[in-house]
Amino acid sequence: MSKIVLGAIVEGLSTRNDGSFKIVIGTQEIDKSHVGELFGLTNKFCKVLITDNNISPIEEELIDATEMKSGKKSKSQSQRLRSVLFRVHEQKKPAVEFDDWYKSELERIIDHYKAKLDD
Repeated sequence: MSKIVLGAIVEGLSTRNDGSFKIVIGTQEIDKSHVGELFGLTNKFCKVLITDNNISPIEEELIDATEMKSGKKSKSQSQRLRSVLFRVHEQKKPAVEFDDWYKSELERIIDHYKAKLDD
């Protein structure tokens, strides 16, 4: 995808529960060709440089050279297990609330592996 350089004003900044930030940017009028490109970037992970100076060729090269991470925080193994157990609970629809069911399932898993230990 091509690069889009916009003149803009940071209109708002707020924190999110996961520690990330939300930045609201207001731009000047945008060329019609860039509007479609911007809509194409919706919900995609992008690189952003915010500066109150002109972007130098060296800075542009540094931005291009910076490797992007996926943008998604990876879950820990225990978070993944909890998510899977939550889906199982949804599908089985037991009469007990998830938190109680989750605790009993973890106890069952722990007991299973404790039984495999050498005394």
